[in-house]
Amino acid sequence: MKTKTYLLSFLFFLALTITPQAQSNKVEQAIIALEQQWVDALVKADGAALEQIYSDQLTYTHSSGSTDTKAEYITNLKAGKTKYESLVREDVKVRVFGNTVLHTSKTNIRLISNGQPSAFAVKVLHVWVKEGSKWRMVAHQTTRLP
Repeated sequence: MKTKTYLLSFLFFLALTITPQAQSNKVEQAIIALEQQWVDALVKADGAALEQIYSDQLTYTHSSGSTDTKAEYITNLKAGKTKYESLVREDVKVRVFGNTVLHTSKTNIRLISNGQPSAFAVKVLHVWVKEGSKWRMVAHQTTRLP
C-alpha cells in the first residue's frame, strides 16, 4: 500500500513539474510563429496582418528613438515611407512570464527608407501579452548596433 501511495505521489509531483514546462513550450512556439508572421507582414507591407498582430495599445519605438502608435505605424508602412526588403534574425530568445512574453533577437535589416537603401543590425525587444485568447504585440523596441 505504501508503494502505491509513493508511486501516486511521485506521479502527481511529476505532472505538476512537467505541465508548466510543456505549456511554456507551446507559448514559445506560438510566439515564434507570430514573429514570423510579423516579418512576413512587414516585407509585404500587409497592414491587415499587422492589425491582427499588434495590440491597440502598441508602442512602437524605432532605433532612431521616435515612437509610433499602431495606427501611425501601419499608415506609414502602407504609404511606402519604409519598404522592408528583408529581416534576418539570430540569437532569438523567448521568455514566458504567465500572460506576458519577451522576445529578443539580433536582426539584420535591409530596407528602403524615403527612397534610400539601407542595411543595418539592431537588437530587438518585443513584448507580447495575451488579450483574450490571442497573443498581441504591445511593445516594439530596437537599438541600432555599431
